[in-house]
Amino acid sequence: MNANGRNKYDSAFICRCLHYLAVLIVGLSCIGCVSGYERRLTDIRRDYYDLRDVEMAKKDIETFQKWAPQKEQDVLSLNQACLELYSGDAANAKKELVQARDSFDSIEQKRIQQSAENLISYWTDDNFNSYEGDDYEKVLVRAMLAIADLFDGGEDAKAYAYQIAAKQDEIVQNGFIDDPMHEGKKVNPKRNYPRVPLGPYLEGLLWEETYLNSSDAARCYEKVVKWQPNFKQGKNDLIRAQTSVHSQPGAGRVYVFAFVGRGPHKEQVYEEATQGALLIADRIFSATNQYSVPPTIAPVPIPALIIEESYVSNVAVEMDGERQMATETIADVNEMAINQYEAIKDQILARAIVRRVVKKGTLYAAKQVAEVNDWVSLAMDLGGIVWEATETADVRCWGLLPAKIQVASFEAPVGKHSITLYPTDVSGNKIGAPLSATVSVNANRNTYLLVNYPDENPIGKAVVSER
Repeated sequence: MNANGRNKYDSAFICRCLHYLAVLIVGLSCIGCVSGYERRLTDIRRDYYDLRDVEMAKKDIETFQKWAPQKEQDVLSLNQACLELYSGDAANAKKELVQARDSFDSIEQKRIQQSAENLISYWTDDNFNSYEGDDYEKVLVRAMLAIADLFDGGEDAKAYAYQIAAKQDEIVQNGFIDDPMHEGKKVNPKRNYPRVPLGPYLEGLLWEETYLNSSDAARCYEKVVKWQPNFKQGKNDLIRAQTSVHSQPGAGRVYVFAFVGRGPHKEQVYEEATQGALLIADRIFSATNQYSVPPTIAPVPIPALIIEESYVSNVAVEMDGERQMATETIADVNEMAINQYEAIKDQILARAIVRRVVKKGTLYAAKQVAEVNDWVSLAMDLGGIVWEATETADVRCWGLLPAKIQVASFEAPVGKHSITLYPTDVSGNKIGAPLSATVSVNANRNTYLLVNYPDENPIGKAVVSER
């Protein structure tokens, strides 16, 4: 075959390749490049929140766990744990939570493996990395463990409660990164994370019940009052621990935990580079490359935190037809998530920028080395577009958390009592369907009750501790 024949054959072949690449690009654009986990979580949340079908949501997770990537298994387990706890199966909830917590800790400790994954992820996306949980999830997995254990005998609840504050301390202490503004210096974007008093609160109520360590209970409640001054019950608890006893003779205490509102989840968005993100990206890129990041760059995919306004303000509690009190917020999950997201958003954006630069740089270097002609160069450019189009933001998250964890406590006479709970608005007006349960109060002991109000109507049942 002569040279002209070969050129015609090569041109026809390249045209076909370009055609296929163009079709692939259009196809990717139609799909929208939403990650697999985002689609799976959408199904779970639809069945749970919209259809209010706990069993269907459980089946969704069980199905996804069979064929979803290994790196999604932990967050699926966390969502499963919520469904188990809301259904009253605290033992299985604990099992799922322990598995996820231990996996997160193991991933966090394997820094060498993480480094290798991080390097490869610059040629793919952050979904390639093992998921060790967001900071607020690392704290809340221990909080949910402590609460679940209260409904499963309470033998380890104090240890789990202690871990809540300890993990917060650890996260802040390990939050230092290179200062993008000053070479050789460190900054800590996590230093202003709000302290969540749920851990000390749970420790305090457990110490009180022993009647042996009222001073330890008081020290715990002092932290609660310091960390969350607006939590009125905390002040009453502190006074009681300092001056009185857990409960009077012939009485015990009832603790009502309410999961209120829908917690945060993530969706993919496209963001333009900020100055802070560009500075961080430049530090990352220049650490392993002689070049710097360009001052402007096209919008890149990153996870956005989605917060939904809650219809419910509090949950009012009646015992035997008489109103006792309303729950108060001890842990604002949405606030925790927002604070974390704002603290590390520039780092997330910086990684996406570096990925975009690495991919474009890799393509440019390949052209330089191969000394390709215009046709091949165009084909490589289209291939580069496909490469970038397949990138998706890492939206893995614990998508069935409540917006707030609230609590109410009061003294009650020994015996069986009818408890009615109903959601209220900010003015204390009833706005939804009530839940009822019967509790058995034992002398000088704690009794626990849990309800879940993601909106004005409850999902699941009122769960009562068995002691």
